[in-house]
Amino acid sequence: MTANMSNGIHPRYVPRDQKEAQTLASSIQVLRVSDNKPFLAAKIPSMLCKDAIETDDEGEPTITTNLASALLPVAALPISRILNHPNIISLVDIVHKSGEEGSNQNFGAFSDITIWEDMNAGSLAYLLPPVNNYPTFSDETAWHNLAAQNFRRFSLPESLCWHVLKSMCRALLWLHFGIKETPGIPGEYRPHDDDWQPILIMDVSPPQIWFKRARFGEMYGECKLGGFQWAKVTGMIGGRMAMANIRYDAPRRNQYYWAPEIYRNTNSWSRPSEIWSLGATIYTMMTGIPPPRFHDWNWQVSRMCDKGFSQPLREIVGAMLKHHPADRPTALDLVNKVNTEWKIWRSNSVEGRRVVDVDDKIKLKMSLGPGVGQMGSM
Repeated sequence: MTANMSNGIHPRYVPRDQKEAQTLASSIQVLRVSDNKPFLAAKIPSMLCKDAIETDDEGEPTITTNLASALLPVAALPISRILNHPNIISLVDIVHKSGEEGSNQNFGAFSDITIWEDMNAGSLAYLLPPVNNYPTFSDETAWHNLAAQNFRRFSLPESLCWHVLKSMCRALLWLHFGIKETPGIPGEYRPHDDDWQPILIMDVSPPQIWFKRARFGEMYGECKLGGFQWAKVTGMIGGRMAMANIRYDAPRRNQYYWAPEIYRNTNSWSRPSEIWSLGATIYTMMTGIPPPRFHDWNWQVSRMCDKGFSQPLREIVGAMLKHHPADRPTALDLVNKVNTEWKIWRSNSVEGRRVVDVDDKIKLKMSLGPGVGQMGSM
């Protein structure tokens, strides 16, 4: 593949699909020019900081230095260590496009990009109705029509809802508290960094939830959280609070997943805000629409009954969507609760037993070892 500099995002990377939106507002799929290897790319927002050398007429440091220029040369290794989690997309490269000769400037201020591991099955957004199908927030009539009881409404399989919920709860547990499962000891979750400072991704939404293709006959491949271009490291070491300023410049597709305290501007962005966003994402998988702002909580959660989802899943998502931040569970509360209820659902439901059958076949195939892989499709 020959790099077309008029359409490329960087001399070393080009979009995998030239028709895909190239504003880099979210992660997009790209190819590395040198070997056609696939990756994801995300923009680094343009931010200015005080210059250590330049001063104004009053002797104060000027706010003219591009923050990316100051941090990019030393940022890749620390960031890759912070994001080291099986349910978070791995950072591969950071490229300072504006500082390289021959760089294309089609993206204006967003000239610096991060390169992430390839998620070859695409994002959750590809499985949901297009965002432009949703009305504007002021169109009350349209939202009432969408939120009316409808037993034929769009929905994704409950098994996929559990898969995404389990994966994202673990990702948020790491980002919010620095806690993850101990390798080789299923179910043991321990802090892995005594100096952890909470991280808010500030964009838990379908376009930032990615999948890998299923392997070894798995029903679903790995599910990982990406899109850290707006993430904030917050609070103090060992502190209980984690807050960040609201992103008023976010596109409307992100605002569908904003918690009530955010779109009402009654509180800063916090860990409960991200729990609500994840709940809203699973809600959209179950109903085909984000939680309608014109309806109260009782009507919102009742829409999850339209397609026969299990009571435990509806109760968990309903708790995540509570309007007051203090009423929502934390990622710490959710991880064990979700895993326990998922196992019960998997054992008791017809769809869940199909997941068990697939898991058993995977274990059998792996126990037989190499050379027995010609068993046909599982």
